[in-house]
Amino acid sequence: MENNKIEYKNLYTGIFSLNYFTQGVNSGMFISVVPIYILITYGTLDPAAIAFMVSIILIPATIKLIYGLLSDKISFKKLGRRKPWIILPASLSGIVWLIIPFLLPSTAADAIRLFTIGGLFIAFGMFMSDTATDGFILDICPKEQLGRTQGFCWSLRAIGIITGGPIVLLTLLFLPIEFLFICLAIVIIFSSMLTLFIPDIKNPKDVDVIANLKLIFRRSENWKVFLFSFFIMIGAGVTNIFVSLYILIEAGLVNPTGATLNSLEDVSLYEYQALLTLIFSLGIFAGSIIGGIFTDKKSRRIAVLLSIFFISTSILLLLIPVPVILLLIFSAIVGFSNGWGFSSYTAIASEYSQQYPEMDSTYYSICVSFVNFGTLVGLILAVIVFSTVSRTTTDIREIYGILFIFTSIISILALIPFLMLDRDQYEIN
Repeated sequence: MENNKIEYKNLYTGIFSLNYFTQGVNSGMFISVVPIYILITYGTLDPAAIAFMVSIILIPATIKLIYGLLSDKISFKKLGRRKPWIILPASLSGIVWLIIPFLLPSTAADAIRLFTIGGLFIAFGMFMSDTATDGFILDICPKEQLGRTQGFCWSLRAIGIITGGPIVLLTLLFLPIEFLFICLAIVIIFSSMLTLFIPDIKNPKDVDVIANLKLIFRRSENWKVFLFSFFIMIGAGVTNIFVSLYILIEAGLVNPTGATLNSLEDVSLYEYQALLTLIFSLGIFAGSIIGGIFTDKKSRRIAVLLSIFFISTSILLLLIPVPVILLLIFSAIVGFSNGWGFSSYTAIASEYSQQYPEMDSTYYSICVSFVNFGTLVGLILAVIVFSTVSRTTTDIREIYGILFIFTSIISILALIPFLMLDRDQYEIN
């Protein structure tokens, strides 16, 4: 199953990126649109409840190993071993988005329950499709292009977040949210169907799953990779959920007590949240592209070390007492750090994955499962810290200050397993 059996074309990167784009739209919907929709529609929003909702939705991301095994082991003669596991799960997600508009409730609590349950099914489909897409890239993309390809795909995911965040928020000024859910469903299904135009590796030999899993899990070097995966993006959920809310509070648009709307009838939170998500996502876009190029052209080791430095320090910038305009710039730097971090990480995870060509998708899915599990644990810990500190003080800067410092500390822990890795096994030169 060598990737040189297929001539890799830029068109394939475009199709992969479009699928990453739809994943970003989904993330943007749950990170930006759903919370603000609930706040605007029902007049109240509990940050801890939203964080809990997102943590539940992330649960399917922690079992990507199962999705990887399915796309590695089970193939279809005409469609290959990747495309069925991209198209069918993505279509499931699209169908759920089609159903949600007809079930929107009348209370905030019921709305959160609806989006939690619906989001769980949507996430299941999208993460399964995402895993097969990752495996597809590993199958046919030359190793010297992995950093740039993954970085570009991740940047399109950032554009998807922009589309699912600020652009959708702005269109909600003119269109009902039900219509946008239906449009999203169509885009998800259509983008998955485009993978039919990418040639797949035909008739892969029978994969000995047990033997390969034993080989993967018995190797100590792989456990270092998995531990590194757990910590590299552990603070991502915190930044995605809490940064924009903190800036809205600092701007005086949201009351920090219970995160309710202030009495400013001429203020549209859709517009402000759109701007915040746009700036944050543009940072992710720039970080993904620049980080991917640096990773492939210069050094993967230095790229990761820089990413850990960026991630652990950028969030602390938000604690500086500055005008809101500077907070927006700081949020872009936080997004840049996250984008750089993931693009440099994926190059290393992909390099290790290709050491197991029969189960490259499975290996990569294990890595990403640890990333998602780390993000989930980080988010749960953040909720605990936020709730605990909120009971002892009402000073908003003190509450968020402790939260952001905690996030910075746990992000630095990624250094420990990374420095233990064998540099010769992941460095491209």
